[in-house]
Amino acid sequence: MQTMEIKIILKELNISVEAVEIYKKHERFMEYLLDNKYVLRISESELPEQKKNNRVNSLSFTSKIYSSGTFTVSGQKNHYVLFDYLLGDELWSVAPNLTDNEQYDIGKEIAHFLNELHLITDEYYDIGHYIPTIPRWKKTWKEGHFEYAEILRNSISKMELGLNSQKTLSKAFEYIYTNIDSLEYQAGAKLLHNDFHPKNIIVYEGKLTGVVDWECSQFGEADFELSRLFDWCIYPENYLTQSNNLRTLFNSIIENLRFSSVVPEIEKRMTIYQLEHELNQLIWNGKKQEEERSIRINEWLDGKINALLEAQ
Repeated sequence: MQTMEIKIILKELNISVEAVEIYKKHERFMEYLLDNKYVLRISESELPEQKKNNRVNSLSFTSKIYSSGTFTVSGQKNHYVLFDYLLGDELWSVAPNLTDNEQYDIGKEIAHFLNELHLITDEYYDIGHYIPTIPRWKKTWKEGHFEYAEILRNSISKMELGLNSQKTLSKAFEYIYTNIDSLEYQAGAKLLHNDFHPKNIIVYEGKLTGVVDWECSQFGEADFELSRLFDWCIYPENYLTQSNNLRTLFNSIIENLRFSSVVPEIEKRMTIYQLEHELNQLIWNGKKQEEERSIRINEWLDGKINALLEAQ
């Protein structure tokens, strides 16, 4: 849409603004920055943000939603959400300019935010990456992930994969089933951002200013929150340049998280989560990611989690 069209739409919604500019393009939606104060997200499909953002409305570093609904342009129904603009840039883009001290301080702020977030609890778990493969799971965390592994294995069994990939996947499932008891420890279902990585963390002048994109949030064990951070720290070549190394920040987060010192066998638990993620991505993306996911699975199995934790 043109900015003039956006202004007309906003006027119809009784929202008065002076400046409108394109803020972010996504395959599912478009975002416009309004007067450097608000962000307008528009999509042809429904936006689940309002319900999920309401759960974190009382927390610091989260956008507050002011308005949401629908409008029609040229016969096309569109959904919109209007929320706070969080001043700053993605941690991904500013990482090269951060000193080690700034990384440590931001990591500490992030850990405190996550500690506060995880005080929001529920009776049931959601099992899965990004979206619940098994929503509202009423049994234990361990049993949920055993069931998740069975679903993943059944889906992968229907794929035509190379012999080497099949051997790698067999080793992955063997690891999950052999070490599934490491998931027996549970502290209860905590609210998770569930896609927590440097492009969803906003920083301004060396300080945390926001955490965005809550579409994937769901309830699980707190250590599951680390899954995407491990991924970004271990595979920076896929997301960050070499100068974007975030190990200091990552170490600070681990050091200051409440649960990191009390969860037993966290290396095995995290390895299971990462293997599940790779298997899930292989199912979603098919053979085009067969080689990439097989390489990663082998590296997780070779102790990438242990190496990262021991490097602290």
